[in-house]
Amino acid sequence: MPITTVSDCKAFRKIEADNVEHDEGLERLIPAVQQWLEQECRRTFDQATVTEYFHGHDWRDSIMVSRPPIVSITNLWDDLARAYTTPISASQYVIEDAEAGIVRLDGLTFQNGLRNIKITYLGGYQVMPPDLEQAAIEMIWAAYAKGDQNLIGVRSRSIADGSVQFVNLSWPLDLDAIISKYRLNTGVA
Repeated sequence: MPITTVSDCKAFRKIEADNVEHDEGLERLIPAVQQWLEQECRRTFDQATVTEYFHGHDWRDSIMVSRPPIVSITNLWDDLARAYTTPISASQYVIEDAEAGIVRLDGLTFQNGLRNIKITYLGGYQVMPPDLEQAAIEMIWAAYAKGDQNLIGVRSRSIADGSVQFVNLSWPLDLDAIISKYRLNTGVA
């Protein structure tokens, strides 16, 4: 699922739905901005069933998955032989913090091994958080405007009556707060 849609981008600028003048550019920029945000946040936002592996020596009694929020866990294994035939009983672990992606064992600790922890879960956003989608929309329009006005990489331009300096070519809002809110540091092996 894309981080936003062409229609939501157009609604932000109060552009009528039947006006298709910007559609092609917006369709190209949406996945580019999503990819940039996912790289900056070190995660994938779309909801999917995911299988991940962890080194037991890096974790004691909890793991942090790479595609939160956690919707559900299919299975969790701790197997030094890496055969993953017998999962840990669902009664022996809890989703401690679904939004952060933290799963904690209840009264157990993980064994010390390489890729001995395996988890299959449903995680990610089915509906994008509003602040994340709004950041994407504003980034898309900023990128669109820069390309439309040939401002990409331009620091100044001479015109007949003088020159114009483009000092601030950054995004129109403070992305650092949004990126830090959604940035992950997991131990996926």
